[in-house]
Amino acid sequence: KEAARAASMSRVGTKAGRVVRLIRLIRLIRLIKLYRKGAYQEKQKTEAPGLDWDDDEDEAQLENESAVSKKLTEMTTRRVILLVLLIMLALPFFQGTIYIVKLPSTAQFGLNNLYRIWRDGLALYEPIENSTQREAYLVSKEREVYIDDFYAFVYFHNPHCRSEEVPETAVQSPLSSFSKIFWLGTTSPSRTAGVTGSANDKYETLTQFFLPSFGNIPAYDLNAKWNGKNWGYYQCNLTSNPRALLDLAWSESTSCIRDQFQGVSLLGEEGTICPEEIRWQERAIFFPTAVGAEEWEDIYWMLVFDRRDGSKFEAALNIGQTLFICLLLGIGAVTFSNDANKYVLQPIERMIANVDKIRNNPLAAMTIGDGESRKAESQAKKSLARQSKSSISAFSMDEITKGRQSLSEGSGIRMRLQLLMEPLGRLCCKKTEKTSSDPDSMETVVLEKTIIKIGSLLALGFGEAGAEIIAQNMKGDNASNLNTMVPGRNVDAIFGLCNLKNFTEITETLKDEVMVFVNRVTIIVHGVINEYFGSTNHNIGGAFLLAWRLSGYPPKKRTKLADMAIVSLSKLMAHIGKSPQLSEYRSHAKLTKRLPNYRVRLGLSLHSGWAIEGAIGSEFKIDASYLSPSVIVASRLEASTRHYNVTIVYSDTVHDLLSDRMASQGRQIDVVRIAQSPTKHKLYTLDLDDFALEVKSGHTHVHKDRLRARLEIRKRKAERWTDEFVMADLFDRDQDIMKMRSKFHDEFFGKFHMAYLNYEAGEWEVAKPMLEDTRFLLSTEDGPSAAIVRYMEELGWQVPEDWQGWRDLPADW
Repeated sequence: KEAARAASMSRVGTKAGRVVRLIRLIRLIRLIKLYRKGAYQEKQKTEAPGLDWDDDEDEAQLENESAVSKKLTEMTTRRVILLVLLIMLALPFFQGTIYIVKLPSTAQFGLNNLYRIWRDGLALYEPIENSTQREAYLVSKEREVYIDDFYAFVYFHNPHCRSEEVPETAVQSPLSSFSKIFWLGTTSPSRTAGVTGSANDKYETLTQFFLPSFGNIPAYDLNAKWNGKNWGYYQCNLTSNPRALLDLAWSESTSCIRDQFQGVSLLGEEGTICPEEIRWQERAIFFPTAVGAEEWEDIYWMLVFDRRDGSKFEAALNIGQTLFICLLLGIGAVTFSNDANKYVLQPIERMIANVDKIRNNPLAAMTIGDGESRKAESQAKKSLARQSKSSISAFSMDEITKGRQSLSEGSGIRMRLQLLMEPLGRLCCKKTEKTSSDPDSMETVVLEKTIIKIGSLLALGFGEAGAEIIAQNMKGDNASNLNTMVPGRNVDAIFGLCNLKNFTEITETLKDEVMVFVNRVTIIVHGVINEYFGSTNHNIGGAFLLAWRLSGYPPKKRTKLADMAIVSLSKLMAHIGKSPQLSEYRSHAKLTKRLPNYRVRLGLSLHSGWAIEGAIGSEFKIDASYLSPSVIVASRLEASTRHYNVTIVYSDTVHDLLSDRMASQGRQIDVVRIAQSPTKHKLYTLDLDDFALEVKSGHTHVHKDRLRARLEIRKRKAERWTDEFVMADLFDRDQDIMKMRSKFHDEFFGKFHMAYLNYEAGEWEVAKPMLEDTRFLLSTEDGPSAAIVRYMEELGWQVPEDWQGWRDLPADW
């Protein structure tokens, strides 16, 4: 009884050991997860300015888990493990076998019965006393019964039974059990203690009667009698010669287990000889329990059963149990934390991720909003598709009434089925209103979307120049106070000024309608400049400050940005000239009266240099802007467009950044010194005639699908940012630019270039007739030619004595 309880407790310990191994496995999985997170590195790439959007694959990337999520996941996993561990440890205590010994097995019962038959026969005949009694016992009925029962016991647990031998009519066989007898032996306390003498001699004498040797008893075919051919329990043949296994002299037996036991193996010489040759968990040992104390001192038996097949099966079951527990733990942890993850942790982690993105790059807030809009649109489409698939058309009441009448009159099967499906369709397709449990109405989701909107508004309000203000305040300490006095930073950039000409007269004429007018122009200016990687800063009235940041980019990319600046001004002229909304002002009664032949015209300039980027203001109001003489020079250059009667003027600081092909598109028109700049600058213009463009037919509306439009713009921007895309090619394939350039031919450029070289060299007498020629060589007057002629005329056509090919830019321009 104590041994049985010890065995039960050992099984509990085995289960506890499995739980410990399971916990180690879970820890290993967590370590692997942490290793993958640590080893993961996001691919770094050179992104274009204003092109910081997230790919769809970003959601598949490993994200840093928030502290709240880590804590909740750890607590949930710990509790699930403790729960499963407690269940596994407690379950055995609710089984009766731990308190009461279970019903003896067939092996134990058969062994007790066989031992008592053997002992009773020995007690009756006492064969150890003399040879006469020995011979009487060996031919007695008791010995014959013992031999029959011995073989019946062995055949019942036949180790040589094979599945192919078992007939289909058999109900059971030794294969129904995993335990099969393979070794039978004896020992005694004196033998195990190594004692010699009379006690050991008695043991040696008794062992002569242990094996079922027939002796003088008539033998028979063991397989024929005991294989159970016609029985429900088929016992199989005990090899082809079963007597060779057990009908032996005791001297032929083998000593095993450190010579303390002696017996025979039923597996033969090619099988396992002794019990110690197989592991303890693969064998089952039985001793007779129906034995007295004196009998135990003489001799006791030991039968060993082979459990290797059962051990393999149990190992497979243990593996399955471990996997099941792992699955149970995983499902339990996921189930317990799913709601918290869905409604609390995931929104918080997304908020943290979005705040980190805005902290690192405040301008990314716009792309985050676009990404969320794209997800919402995709989810809406999927939901609509599911509803359309599951929807069932409903019938009108007239159709149902007619159908019921037809049904009563024995109409067709189709109408019957439709009438049966109609109530089901109403039931399954009934629309339900959103409840408070809907994810979209959760406070965390609302807060998440609010953060994105606030970030987008900050990006719109501060622009690229104010990105540092947002970043510095978000990267600060845990204090909630706002620090507006963030130091500026020195940046290199191309600065431009876009100014609406005649803005004062337009404002006085349109009055309150001027806001609509300015916003129409603003939409075009912002859209075109952004599409070519520029940014619009603040505007004062009809003037816009433009910037293409160069800091942080290699020379090759700086050249591309400079080319884009030139192309963006060209496309800006085209969009303004073709806009149906702006063309309406050409026939505006008040404007045409105040400004005859009015059309929207811009003054555009570019200049490259350094600037201090930062915030200007106080705790009451701040504005993000650029402070630099370069910005003032760009403003002066825009003012010079009126003097030269051109739309675009840019300095040599921009011209030197351009690619060779793009630089060849410009025309040098003067060399001037500006009061705010100590150096002299060559001035260039890009000759474009926006009068050559036709207004788009119809009325332009705001794109309904703004998200799709922005995604298309980003796609075009990504294509233009590649090294394979050449911006100068647009002058040969863009229809708008080609039309605006069509009237400027090579003869004009050649003559003006020669005239300008003479003007610059001080040969004004030679330059004068040539400039008079180029002034009216085109269909309209050439502004730069007229400006140079007026300047020479003001000086009486006399070259100044200190002339070096440049002049001061007048302050009143």
